[in-house]
Amino acid sequence: MASMRWGLAILFLAACGDDGGSSAIDAATPIDMGVSIDAPVDANPNMPSTLADTGLCTNAACTTYAADVRVYAPQYELWSDGATKKRWIYLPPGTKIDTTDMNYWKFPVGTKLWKEFTRGGVRVETRFMLKVMENDATPGAWFFASYVWNTAQNATTEATPGGMQDANGTQHDIPMRAQCRRCHDNTPGRVLGVQALSLDFQGATGELDLDDLAAMNLLTTNPPGTAGAPRFPLPVNNGNGAVDKAAYGYMHGNCGGCHNPNSSIFATTTLDLRMDVTKLSSVTVMPARVTTVNVNGTVGGLTGPIVKPNDTANSVLITRMNIAAGTNGRMPEIGTEITDPAGLAALTAWINQPP
Repeated sequence: MASMRWGLAILFLAACGDDGGSSAIDAATPIDMGVSIDAPVDANPNMPSTLADTGLCTNAACTTYAADVRVYAPQYELWSDGATKKRWIYLPPGTKIDTTDMNYWKFPVGTKLWKEFTRGGVRVETRFMLKVMENDATPGAWFFASYVWNTAQNATTEATPGGMQDANGTQHDIPMRAQCRRCHDNTPGRVLGVQALSLDFQGATGELDLDDLAAMNLLTTNPPGTAGAPRFPLPVNNGNGAVDKAAYGYMHGNCGGCHNPNSSIFATTTLDLRMDVTKLSSVTVMPARVTTVNVNGTVGGLTGPIVKPNDTANSVLITRMNIAAGTNGRMPEIGTEITDPAGLAALTAWINQPP
């Protein structure tokens, strides 16, 4: 059986708000605040039993979508063992995302987010997030659920709180509900893919990006700069802009959800692999560079420089990515069973570039 994998940043998702009454849960529905987020499904009377009941779709097969949900895709994607993904977001009418802190957005109560996983042409899972309390730090402020697709691909059921291995005959594992919090609770706003740097690019037609959110007046504070150009341009080292962006973006999307100063693990593992909009003036201040290059560490039984320039064989960052899944020291620790070749190539090129 495959090890329990659930994607290190589990559901960048999308939110679907007021769906005209077709949803079992919407912004006006009272939520049982006394139920733990990790409690069994039947402990929460408001738990939508199918994906369509969350307000994302207008039919059980989820081939048509509610008019008030919007598609998005972050430019820095989480590696999910080659799965293809779709994401949607909904904000309740009249609300905005609080972008006072451009690094960590705060979403209004009633926000819904989804992320669909397809392996080998088979839809296997759609993850769901719902914000039910104002303070993100309050236990249970966000509700998490996963829906598994049937073999016929025309209906879903809510996965058990314990998750599911090898869903729908694939190698894809659905996470335990408690595992969702393991990554999301290490970021103040709890949402991992809808953020300034992840959306600061020209998205595909019909997909939300940072310019779209600003133009639609959905942000309390708009980003600097002008539409059509990066609002937060990344620094360039010796003209290697593409190399730097690929590496910093990979670490931001795949590692920064846990490795950041707000994480519960930062006190013992002082890696900061999440990009910061206030630290883009030069590559010399990029957190991922400052906390890894020629910095020694002992993690997972491996001791040495986290990143040793021009020496990937002796860079702990690369060594840990190459350790077999399920083995002590492997990174990402959870959420993947297959090493990401593109991610490894991006980090290798970054380490091997001229100083």
